[in-house]
Amino acid sequence: MKGRTASLDPSRRAIRAGAIGNLIEYYDATIYSLLAPVFAQQFFPAENKAFALLYTYGLVVGVAFVVRPAAAMLLSPYGDRRGRRKLLSLSLFLMGSGLLIIGLSPTYRSIGVLAPVCLVLGRAVQNVSNSGEFQAACTFIVEHSPADRRATTGAVQYMTAGLGILSATLVATTLTAVFPKEVVADWAWRIPFLLGAALCLYGFRLRRTVPESPLFTTLQSTGKVERKPLRTAAKRYPRSLFLVMVIQFSQVTYFTWQVFLPTYAHLVGKFPLTTGLALNCVALAAFVLVLPLVGMVSDRKTGRRPLIIAEALGFAILAYPMLRLLQHPTPLTYLLVAVAGNALLALTYGNVAAVFCELFPTGVRTSGVGLAYNVAVTVFGGSAPILATWTIANDHPLALAYYIVALEMTAAIIFLALLPETRGTRLETK
Repeated sequence: MKGRTASLDPSRRAIRAGAIGNLIEYYDATIYSLLAPVFAQQFFPAENKAFALLYTYGLVVGVAFVVRPAAAMLLSPYGDRRGRRKLLSLSLFLMGSGLLIIGLSPTYRSIGVLAPVCLVLGRAVQNVSNSGEFQAACTFIVEHSPADRRATTGAVQYMTAGLGILSATLVATTLTAVFPKEVVADWAWRIPFLLGAALCLYGFRLRRTVPESPLFTTLQSTGKVERKPLRTAAKRYPRSLFLVMVIQFSQVTYFTWQVFLPTYAHLVGKFPLTTGLALNCVALAAFVLVLPLVGMVSDRKTGRRPLIIAEALGFAILAYPMLRLLQHPTPLTYLLVAVAGNALLALTYGNVAAVFCELFPTGVRTSGVGLAYNVAVTVFGGSAPILATWTIANDHPLALAYYIVALEMTAAIIFLALLPETRGTRLETK
């Protein structure tokens, strides 16, 4: 019995090591989005708060459009040529560096136009990190999983994402509750970024002590590592690349429901921001709890395809009425909208790590997943804060709902036509 327990430890440590970076990445992205309304005018002075916030999102997202896809093209093949574990360590080092830069950046009052330069530099470093993190962690976790539990184990990836968002929401809520508004805007907003940098040190140490993915190790031992995995993925698996991008249409709904919803209700419906943040914690906790259940259902009963289609159709039908309710929200209606949206998201994100890995063979897995994922996250995830903030600033808050409906209906049609059922797919080494 003792020997059996010991033999399980490496896999458990590998899953924990793979997932911790995703937790920090989503903590980082969420804390930035939640606190941007607080520190926006520290870096981009403007009389109109909505436009200061738009600058804070816009310049940073603009950098992401340039940096993230380019960095993904460089880092993703590194995971296929040198190993998932090395890419994981590199991405976490960069992640901590970006958090530290933001946490220590001087304000506009101190150094003028160099202040937004420092902020953008920090986010650029983080985007380089993020461009390698997801695909490395995703493949590392799934390749350590038993064949009949890939979705269940892979759900850990987005459980930690949910925990990262939940942690950031709790930190932001605590920060705004403990410190006066003026203190938070002056210097206390830096605390969450410095906490994230400290957590990166622990994650970096953990990742350097775990074994490499067994499938990649087999690939290395047989001398069959792909020399040009990115080109091979693009040439041989174009449909898989396309499907990963379409699945990531859901980044718009993911950002809206898990990050921006309190700000949306606050700006549009004058809903108290502190109340929205607290209720979002409840919805995020529900999301985290539902994910492994979705994974188990996917592994044992339905497979991946029906659940992903259900999520797309659900948002296509419900996004408009849900966001309409937030024009004049009460605590109850806000909570219902937040929980319902997170329950729909879980249908896709309880499957996504397994599906992405099952669409590509081992030799090109981080390249295939990484390229398509990062392009889609940049375009669709990056467009969400810009569109949401711009439409609110210009008094068209429901334009975000129309955008979501159009994307999700398009995704549902494509899934019905092209998405295969991947449960049971062999994760072959070549």
